[in-house]
Amino acid sequence: MRHILAGLTGLAGLTSLALTLATPAAAQTRADQKPFFDLYKELVETNTVVNEGSCTQAAGQIAARMKAAGYTDADLTVFSVPEHPKDGGLVAVLRGSDTAAKPMLLLGHIDVVAAKREDWTRDPFKLVEEGGYYWGRGTIDDKAMSAIWADTMIRLKAGKPPRRTVKLALTCGEETTFA
Repeated sequence: MRHILAGLTGLAGLTSLALTLATPAAAQTRADQKPFFDLYKELVETNTVVNEGSCTQAAGQIAARMKAAGYTDADLTVFSVPEHPKDGGLVAVLRGSDTAAKPMLLLGHIDVVAAKREDWTRDPFKLVEEGGYYWGRGTIDDKAMSAIWADTMIRLKAGKPPRRTVKLALTCGEETTFA
């Protein structure tokens, strides 16, 4: 438990970021919230339904944001397999200052369950703020967490290196029956 708490204190900004997402949309007006919101919106609006959309595309979009924040090609791996070229993901690594410290893994999935447009009152692949809340496919499961992790990695890159290495893995296939 001590190791978990130590890791979480190193990501103290994550708590405020998670609370930011839970705050009604109209309250999110600080300048530092815009990059997160833009990443989140892009992720929600990218169709990542297996056999329909592309997690590989979404992973590439996040990798491009991370590269713009200073990550190198060596720090980022966008991957897929030939059998499922659109079901890829992203692994990113932020090296810590203490090579003896065990790394921390931030894990999320970027695929979503299929949605029939006729079953939705709003476009499922358009992030909509209504009544102070966000609506769209994956706004909670699990694109919110994936966007929070990616934004956290970007924010960590802008500061002093963390003591331990932080790894991010965003995967596809959690919402499928693939073996």
